[in-house]
Amino acid sequence: MLKATTPQEVSQLIGDAITGGDLEGALSLYEPGATFVMPSALGEGSVTGLAGLREAISGFLAINPKLTVNAERTVLAGDTALVIGNWTLMGRDENGHDIDIAGRYADVVRRQSDGRWLYVIDNPNDSD
Repeated sequence: MLKATTPQEVSQLIGDAITGGDLEGALSLYEPGATFVMPSALGEGSVTGLAGLREAISGFLAINPKLTVNAERTVLAGDTALVIGNWTLMGRDENGHDIDIAGRYADVVRRQSDGRWLYVIDNPNDSD
């Protein structure tokens, strides 16, 4: 289980987990009812809950990605934070085509009773 001790660290750890192919580590950064919004460059819609998250993240791992996430700004309200920043994702699809996309994100994370911070909403599309 990965343990983010600050709101910004959730961003760093998700990038490390995805790049390292660590599905369980990535999932450990989400609350059970969290929502993940599909990056607009890769599709539409969102998933909510660990089963949907598992399927979505597994899809990312299939491209052998390198995900870099950079937190730029954090707004705190008690045990909830809005983390805004940028990301890049590089990989290769099932047809051998290179994937090289980037964007900005606006995520909501919440401090848990054990002090860890977890995603409530993982939104890699800051304008959606």
